[in-house]
Amino acid sequence: MVRALSVTVLLVLVGAPLLAALPALQLPSTIDWALWTWPLLQTLLVTGGSALLVAWLSFAVAPVIANSRWFNGLSVVLATPHVAFAVGIVFLFSPTGYLVRLVEAMTGLLPTPPSGWPLPDKSLLTLTLVLLLKELPFMLLMVSTQLKQIPYQRWLLQAQSMGWSARRSWWTLIVPVLLSRLKLPLAAIIIYTVSVVDIPLLLGPNAPGLLAVVAFEQHYQWGNQDNASQGVWLLILTSALALAAMLMAIRAYRCVAERLRQQFAKTSRRQWHLSLASRAVAAALVVVSLLVIGMLVVQSIAGAWFYPDLQPGAWQPQRWITEWPYVAPLLWDTFWVALVSAIASVAAAVTVLERQRQRRQKQLKVLPLLLLLVPQLVLVLGWQQLAGQGSEGAVLLWSHVVFGFPYAYLVMHGAWVNFDQCWLYQAQSLGYSYGRAWFTLVPRMLKGPLLTAFAIAFAVSIAQYLPTLWLAGGTLPTLTTETVSIASGGDWRLAAVYAVMQTLLPLLVFSLVLMIQRRQRGTQVSV
Repeated sequence: MVRALSVTVLLVLVGAPLLAALPALQLPSTIDWALWTWPLLQTLLVTGGSALLVAWLSFAVAPVIANSRWFNGLSVVLATPHVAFAVGIVFLFSPTGYLVRLVEAMTGLLPTPPSGWPLPDKSLLTLTLVLLLKELPFMLLMVSTQLKQIPYQRWLLQAQSMGWSARRSWWTLIVPVLLSRLKLPLAAIIIYTVSVVDIPLLLGPNAPGLLAVVAFEQHYQWGNQDNASQGVWLLILTSALALAAMLMAIRAYRCVAERLRQQFAKTSRRQWHLSLASRAVAAALVVVSLLVIGMLVVQSIAGAWFYPDLQPGAWQPQRWITEWPYVAPLLWDTFWVALVSAIASVAAAVTVLERQRQRRQKQLKVLPLLLLLVPQLVLVLGWQQLAGQGSEGAVLLWSHVVFGFPYAYLVMHGAWVNFDQCWLYQAQSLGYSYGRAWFTLVPRMLKGPLLTAFAIAFAVSIAQYLPTLWLAGGTLPTLTTETVSIASGGDWRLAAVYAVMQTLLPLLVFSLVLMIQRRQRGTQVSV
């Protein structure tokens, strides 16, 4: 039964999406390199820079933050959708943002908006910063999950007993092991960066944009299918190059770590600076996310607000009253799509993981994560060409489940495949059938991973832009599509209203999950 369900899930959520994407793989007549050269170079630069920074910071922070109180605080960052986060970053870090205003208020050095400010409204640097801040919490979650599967603390103690410092032990013993286990999450981050459209539309350069943005515009705005096909194949080629570079970098790092282990030398046991820096990074992530949410709220009710004033000259809370008739149906549509797709994503992931647990396969499998390794624009373009626009029912929900399922699988994998079968045997010895024992014990004992996976899948559905825009064809707009549309038009304060509502839904879900997990902590399941 479990085998049949697992195969069905993989066929519906992996095989069918890949086959449905084939219409997008039309061979172009030629490649217009004048159109694509600069977008390709920009994409490679942003992808390489953000991936390296995410990997380095997550490994640097993980040994300290995994068991600290700041780790739960990172759920604030995870709960903030990418689009809302991007809008809030503009309010904070742009040349007329609040941080610049604070500098002017304290120093008087910036009476006018600085022309050479390193984080302008739209630039590669601003885009890289937002991608880094949003992907780092997810990578930390993946690192923390893998740390629970290996006896890393015992390894560190053994290395330090031989005279190694904690820092040297971590980077030469533990990180190589983690890299081999985190290839798929790293690959998912890289492919997302290559193919993301909504964030570069808001914060990336316009002339020209990144590779995925140019391909999106050629298809959606200009209707040039030949150029769109060129963009599709270049996205596939860029993704393959980026993944190959990642594998080479991981192999090179492991070789260097092996040589360092062989060249044994005692080093000082300084650890305080690592702990301090890690907690500082974690605190910065949480604080920035809270500031982003705060600035979204303030901007949504702000009236005229001229630089360098620290507060608006007038307040306009009536903006919410005026917009509520338009926001309310969007809020409802966004919620029910995210709720249904999150439940389906978690159920699908449980089915695949249960089959994997029964076969005692504890490694991450490529097949459930395969769609994270294909650029989203390629997939959605093929689906649209096959199903057409206006697919506001089952096809749209299916597309959200397709992208939520891999993340649910990633989050639950470690805890699920390591669930001790002895609990089920003990329940059966007391007269329970296998099915009743499973439904009585497994969901309760793995409630934490299940709830976390649900929250992640819910947030992933909220953030879906391309599937909702292209498959629904405007017949089922959501808070995400409207936020991008309004912000792209330049009305940032009106966009803040929609961004606040977009943030509210996943934030409430993550808060409920944290409350349930805290109440459950320390309890035991009796058989």
